[in-house]
Amino acid sequence: MNPVRDKTLEMSADSSASRVSNRMNQKIIRAGVALILAIASGSAGYVAGGNNAPTSVSIPAQTVSAPSANSVRVLYSLDQKQNDKEIIALIDAAEDYIYFAIYTFTIPSIADALVAAKKRGVEVRGIVDSGQSSNSYGAPIVKKLLAAGIPVVTEKHASGNGIMHIKALVTESAYATGSYNWTISATTINDEVLEIGTDPALRQAYENILKKLLDAYKGNTAAANAAASVSIGIIDYTDAPAHIGQIASVRGTLVDAYTSASGTVFLDFCKSYKTCPFSGVIFADDVKAFGDLSSFTGQTVTLTGKISSYQGKAEIVLSDPNQIAQ
Repeated sequence: MNPVRDKTLEMSADSSASRVSNRMNQKIIRAGVALILAIASGSAGYVAGGNNAPTSVSIPAQTVSAPSANSVRVLYSLDQKQNDKEIIALIDAAEDYIYFAIYTFTIPSIADALVAAKKRGVEVRGIVDSGQSSNSYGAPIVKKLLAAGIPVVTEKHASGNGIMHIKALVTESAYATGSYNWTISATTINDEVLEIGTDPALRQAYENILKKLLDAYKGNTAAANAAASVSIGIIDYTDAPAHIGQIASVRGTLVDAYTSASGTVFLDFCKSYKTCPFSGVIFADDVKAFGDLSSFTGQTVTLTGKISSYQGKAEIVLSDPNQIAQ
């Protein structure tokens, strides 16, 4: 088989696997929504009525408060634009411990609430995404938490791929989860959902997951991650496999900018991509921003970003045109 066909088939297989996974996820989500609606009757937020199946949906006035016992409520961000206050209410009500995992965290008032909880004797521990927590928006929040003595860790996957995308908080009596990141835009602009509940089984399930991750990543502190986020500098593309998980500027002569059937562009530095130690990847959603990539063919280019591993090969995923330079 020729390299072009190999690469197209690979992308098609990934796409098929993704469709199967999406169908399974949709079934799980529908089952979860049914459970939530069944147990949320009579609680604040979006609640369902009826004994065995929801017959009506009401939207009562939402108030910022810790949830009552055995309740679940689902909040839509733009109804009241105060999901941040809902999170703070949970933090303020905690008496024993608070575990949290959050992808993007930029709201100072939530950080202040966590610090206040720590000062009053509550155990506070958190997990953040390595990339989001080290950028100019997330770093000040992490610095504030660490200065207060709150242990904060980041994910570290062996392949260099993967993000910490969970948005959840658990206390000894309640939990909060959903699509809601702890940011101003998620609070006042984005369409987000936030589920808050006290169901013992659900609360314990979320706690188990957060404790598992806190234990798995306990050696990967946010402070160490911030230091590691500094680029190691310019390296040759043949050296990239030795630097998986690190940020670098990888240099080489571009042989081909190949577009797969799915629209993903592969920046190849060898005539045979199958034996090449490194490539650049631009997913279809981001390709338009890069313009005519064929103009780089035959030129010495530098790709900057985090080096990850996919199927035994080193790669950098590019989403911003500034990541490629001559």
